[in-house]
Order: sequence, then structure tokens, then C-alpha cells
Amino acid sequence: MKTLLAFSLRPYLWLLIFVLMADSCAVNPVTGKKELMFMSEDQEIALGVEANPSIIAEFGAYENAALQKFINDKGQDMARISHRPGLKYKFQILDSPVVNAFALPGGFVYFTRGIMAHFNNEAEFAGVLGHEIGHITARHGASQQSKQILVSAGLMLGMVVSKDFQQFADVAGTGAQLLFLKFGRDDETQSDKLGVEYSTQIGYDAKEMAGFFNTLDRLSGGPEGRVPTFLSTHPNPGDRNVKVAKMATDLQSKAPGKKYNVNRDSYLRMIDGLVYGEDPRQGYVEKDNFYHP
Repeated sequence: MKTLLAFSLRPYLWLLIFVLMADSCAVNPVTGKKELMFMSEDQEIALGVEANPSIIAEFGAYENAALQKFINDKGQDMARISHRPGLKYKFQILDSPVVNAFALPGGFVYFTRGIMAHFNNEAEFAGVLGHEIGHITARHGASQQSKQILVSAGLMLGMVVSKDFQQFADVAGTGAQLLFLKFGRDDETQSDKLGVEYSTQIGYDAKEMAGFFNTLDRLSGGPEGRVPTFLSTHPNPGDRNVKVAKMATDLQSKAPGKKYNVNRDSYLRMIDGLVYGEDPRQGYVEKDNFYHP
């Protein structure tokens, strides 16, 4: 009975995969090449709009009007020269000590106060800003979801048509996850390139972006403390430092004599007074007792 059911379902599953792939190619705004894509731009935007409130609720918005205006002004400047200037970009500082920056599909970009405290100048910030906008303009989130949909359909077909495959379904699923880690590293490398391009176009020295990876390297504990590169969705910080420095040098060589901004002093003045580490307003421990305002 199970065998008959498998044979009866098989053509429908093949049809499902065919339908998923048919007319599901879109031109990538960055590369100009066609790629598998099951998510429209409207769906991308809707995904970001839906997820944004939960991000703010989880981390909280960091209340600093001057700093918030700074990232929004620079973000909008960069969005205008990006590959997708028509999106309505939103930029937000999150009240978290974790050193992180990330983006959601549709134009939502987040920086934690933790990472803002570790930038040494505006140029470092601009490079990471360009990197995060790059994830959006290259549609990395939508592309990742499209690949997962296709692989899930393939795994489903395999389990239906083969009992042997059912026994190894978990292994196959793990293999698929490792495959997506590789795609993640490629996306990160492409976003590094876009970070160099975008920050350079709005007048910043992208070599400083390369220097920021030394900071990330120190924070991660150096070579001995890092997660092995092949299991990480982000390339090795040391490798990125070298590659980004070369990208920046090559790009700047096309406009010899041009001056690029770093703006160290103005940035350090702007973050003077920024809450560093855990925020006592969210509670603190004193003599084994936890207090919350």
C-alpha cells in the first residue's frame, strides 16, 4: 500500500518542483544575472515590516537622538546610490551590548550600541553600513529562502520515493544546512565588496573598513578562539581584512588624488557618553541581589 502511495504521489511531487522552478527566475539588481527567486519585492518588504516590531521589542531602541540621526542620514545617503534606491530604508540603533549589525529583507538595517562603541571612526561605520545595505540590495535573504524551499521539496520527494532515503533524511537535512552555510559565506563576501563600493561612493575611506576586521578578530579571541571558517556563516575576520583592503585599494586607484573621509575625532565625540556593556536601567546586581529600576 505504501509503495503504491509513493508511486501515485511521485509525479505530483515532480510537478511541484517543476512548478516551483518554472518562471521563478529574477534578475539580481547587483549582478544583473538571473537567479532562482520565489519571493517578490513586495513579499520581501512585507517580511521586513512584519519582523521589525519583534526586533525592537526584543532588543529595545537605543534612545540617542543625535546618534540615531547620524545613522539615518548616512544610511539614506548610501541608499540613494545603492542598486535598489527605490526601497524605503529604515535604520535603527538597538539597545544591546552585543557587537552586531544585521539587515532584514525589504530595507531594515540595525546596529547595536555595542558595535557603535567599537567603531573608531565614521569610515569604519560606513563600511559596515554598506555591507548591511548590500545584503538587501543583492536580495540575499530572499535568495536564501528560495534555495531552502527548493531543497525542502527535493527532500520531501526523496523520502516519498525511497525507503533507503528515509533512513538518511536527517543526514541529508544536515548536509543541506552546511550547503547553506557556504552560500552564506559567499553572500558575506559579496556584501563586503558592496560595502567598499557604497562607502567609497559617499566619500569614505574604505581601507578603514578593512581595519575594523582587526577589532572583530580581537573580540572573537584571535585565531585560537574563532569558530572554524568552514562552519561559520561569516568569513574569517583576518581573511576579510586582507581582501577588503585590496578591494579598497583597487577601487581608490581608479580615482588617483581623491581625498576620502575618515572623521575619527567627530565620531568619537558623537559616541562620548554612549552606554557601554550592560545597561543599569535594565537592572543590575549588587551584593547578590538583583535590582530593577
